[in-house]
Amino acid sequence: MSEPDAISSAGRGAPRPQRRVTRRQELLLSVLTPLLALLLRLIWKLFRFEVRGEDAFRARVADGQPVVFAFWHEGLLVVCWYMARLLEAGVKVTFLISPSVDGEVGVRILAAFGSKAVRGSSRRSGAAALRGLVATIRRDRQSPCITLDGSKGPRRFCKPGAIMVARMAEAPIVPVGFAARRSWRLPTWDRHLLPKPASRVVISIGEPYLVAQERGDEAMERQRRELEERVNQQMSEAEAAVGARPERAAPLQGEVEEEG
Repeated sequence: MSEPDAISSAGRGAPRPQRRVTRRQELLLSVLTPLLALLLRLIWKLFRFEVRGEDAFRARVADGQPVVFAFWHEGLLVVCWYMARLLEAGVKVTFLISPSVDGEVGVRILAAFGSKAVRGSSRRSGAAALRGLVATIRRDRQSPCITLDGSKGPRRFCKPGAIMVARMAEAPIVPVGFAARRSWRLPTWDRHLLPKPASRVVISIGEPYLVAQERGDEAMERQRRELEERVNQQMSEAEAAVGARPERAAPLQGEVEEEG
């Protein structure tokens, strides 16, 4: 999945055309997609999930009002379980997916869980991706999920994409944290969280808040730091809830780290 990095407000970057799926690729996708969706469901069954603090935003989406979910890329595996649960409850959740053929896999997996993807590339056509997300919030009342450190990092550095989307759509941001009692950390740029089987996993949902309609570099930096702090606060609350030690800032190279 491809999420908004620092999305430029300038008009550069025309929308990247969506590549056509060949017959052979269509056949492969028709077999692969349900298998991957099933695999995800089976993996999620290995963990003991607990959600905290969702009442405030649940009351909002119950009235059909969208929000912008914001979290770190390293939690995609566990946060997507929560998003699948929201979809089952009728909440409209969406992701930004690359227009490439590879992105078609993500689109179809989302469809298997009842979600419609927004097609676009945050790196090649940032302004178009921003407009697409804002349009789906306003028109379809969808709630986009945005990984704040993007798809390439730097790790746990909040980029401005979520702030710009939330401000333009006048939708509140919901910071999301997560932690597992016992886990591995994969040797990826984000040190992706992989809970151990039967591990307790807590997802901590922060209070929805509206981004101020200020403009300018100084205002953006304040808003960026505020969002970063709010998400890190939810991370700390989730870690405290499961008794996990706080995460190290520096990524490991070339090995899987065991936690707990």
